[in-house]
Order: sequence, then structure tokens, then C-alpha cells
Amino acid sequence: MLRLAMLTVDQIIELEVRISEEIENLEAESESTAVEREAISPDVSIGRLSRLDSMQIQEIAKETQRRRDERLPRLKAALDRIDMDEYGKCNGCRQWIAFARLKEQPEAPFCGSCA
Repeated sequence: MLRLAMLTVDQIIELEVRISEEIENLEAESESTAVEREAISPDVSIGRLSRLDSMQIQEIAKETQRRRDERLPRLKAALDRIDMDEYGKCNGCRQWIAFARLKEQPEAPFCGSCA
């Protein structure tokens, strides 16, 4: 089994900044797309195809919001793990998660093997 090195202080700081920025961005996006998720009233006079397009755009916006709502708690949990000096350790095998993996998915609670 390949044993990975512990994260450096600079790496943890870099990831903490990235996580905080991701949280801010997701929360801002969530607020800005609230209008897109509103129901399309049947009494609005638009063509049939336009209504279908609008409904499709609305469903995409709802799915995007669902994904944001799932990711936000994971990012916040990652910040909690940083505060508890547990960040970067796999919840499965307790080995260190590769820095490259955390750069791509900073909220990852598992190493590549356990995921």
C-alpha cells in the first residue's frame, strides 16, 4: 500500500481558502438563480415551444440547485475537519488523502482507494 505524506501547512491553507471561496460562490449562485426556479404560470402567453424551453431551463436550474444544496454541507464539514486537525485523513482507512485529489475535490472525505 502506498503511504502518502501528511499535508503541509501551506497546502492546508491553500485548500481552506479554496473551500471558503467555493462556499461563497455556491451561496451567491443559489441566491441569483432563485428566479429561474420559479414556476411558470400557465396564464403567461408564450408559445408552446417557448413554454417547453422555459420548463426545461427551470428543471435544469432545480437540478443545479439540488447539487449545490448537497455540496454546501460537505464543504462546511471539510472546514470543520480543518478546525479539528482531521482534514486530509481518509474517513475509511485513516491514511492521508492525496493533495491532488483534495485540490480537485476539497470536500472529499475518502482517499481514492476507499471512495
